[in-house]
Amino acid sequence: EKFPRVECRKGKKIFEVKNLNAGKMVRDINFSLYEGEIVGFAGLMGAGRTEIMQAIFGNMPHVTGEIFLNGKQIENKTPKQAMKNGIGFITEDRKVEGLMLEESIMKNISLANLKRISRHGVIQREKEKELVKKGIEELHIRCFGPQHECNNLSGGNQQKVVFAKWMYTNPKVLILDEPTRGVDIGAKKEIYSIINDLAAKGVAIIMVSSELPEVLGMSDRVMVVREGLVRGFLSKEEANQENIMILATGGNLNE
Repeated sequence: EKFPRVECRKGKKIFEVKNLNAGKMVRDINFSLYEGEIVGFAGLMGAGRTEIMQAIFGNMPHVTGEIFLNGKQIENKTPKQAMKNGIGFITEDRKVEGLMLEESIMKNISLANLKRISRHGVIQREKEKELVKKGIEELHIRCFGPQHECNNLSGGNQQKVVFAKWMYTNPKVLILDEPTRGVDIGAKKEIYSIINDLAAKGVAIIMVSSELPEVLGMSDRVMVVREGLVRGFLSKEEANQENIMILATGGNLNE
């Protein structure tokens, strides 16, 4: 019950990373994602998981390699370019990178969706109110309304604002870096349901988490990273805490 993973029918291959390199912590990374699939990224702290995500999202210098979306090569030199290409990124530190804490829920959701709520460069206030109201209702954000300052929300509700901000950009690929860190157990379950809903709509999801039960409970496949290298992939049937730890500490499953 804690991890309400709904099995989604895996669609076509939507995203592929080939020979991705960036410094010492991103070394020759290769993997692919399918529509509606959740791939968990596991590994010890400092294994390079966040660095891999930042490299994919165009937020690291000197990145080499190829990234393909729907079979077409794309350039993610900057986060802005990555967003334009249909990639979203919920970072591990919502208080520093995910939200403007002293601003309202409305401003936080609107800023990531200006194209959707603007016409000829001018924000359409009614569209903005509609979108934010929809986000508050759909994600069950507990607040006093759209003008509620994010600083005064609980950790779980802050994280829901971050999800609302990104999900309305209609990403094809969504990267989740520690999506339930600092969130109480009730809000965690709600966040897992949001993740399931996104996968059911065909969004390909990468989930980085230090909580092994979360990785095992929510992932269709698990990719294990150690010192910036991919140590192996585990299917849902193969994925268990023991196998993940063997790969994460440099061991081999066949030994």
